[in-house]
Amino acid sequence: MTSIAAARTLRPLRHLAWRTTAAGNIAIVVPGAAVAVVVAAQDGHPVVAGVVGVVALAVAAVVILPALRIRTLLAADGITTFWTSRVGSHHLPRTEVARAVIRTIYNGDGVSTNRHLFLLDAQDRSVHRMSDRWWTDEQLLTVAHHVGVMVESQNQPVHLAEVRRTARSQLTWAERHRFAATALVIVGGFALCLAFAALATAAL
Repeated sequence: MTSIAAARTLRPLRHLAWRTTAAGNIAIVVPGAAVAVVVAAQDGHPVVAGVVGVVALAVAAVVILPALRIRTLLAADGITTFWTSRVGSHHLPRTEVARAVIRTIYNGDGVSTNRHLFLLDAQDRSVHRMSDRWWTDEQLLTVAHHVGVMVESQNQPVHLAEVRRTARSQLTWAERHRFAATALVIVGGFALCLAFAALATAAL
């Protein structure tokens, strides 16, 4: 495999109308928060107004800022990612990548699919992962070839359950423990709704 000599920066989402989706996600929280802030301020509850305002701003920041900052830098010594799977940056040296696998995996609806790039270490564990949900297929191939390892492409779509059975260590915790992850999301969402309702009620 040939590798890329010059440094190159890849940015995701350019093929998606992500700004519309982000605005929709923000609109779920901000209008209600704005009303709570105004009511709390008028009723002499500045602390409640401040808490609700901070929560609304935090939600907007979490939705917008990472999308603006996410990028992947391809350099001679490896790959540096910014805001992809953690806050800030993370560097992956070339020497940590033993092989690359591109899989087409069915989504939860069992109909649509996404292509996923897995960069694997010598123990066959995933050290870097990308999906064409956020990146273009060309970008996935660019990263796969950049590290200069063998690239295995599995074009036949498979269900996540099959990957969980055959390559469990390459998946995230949420993918390996689907029911527990779903339960955490439900409980977390319910707790967030209760907290928001309590703040809004206190502002009345």
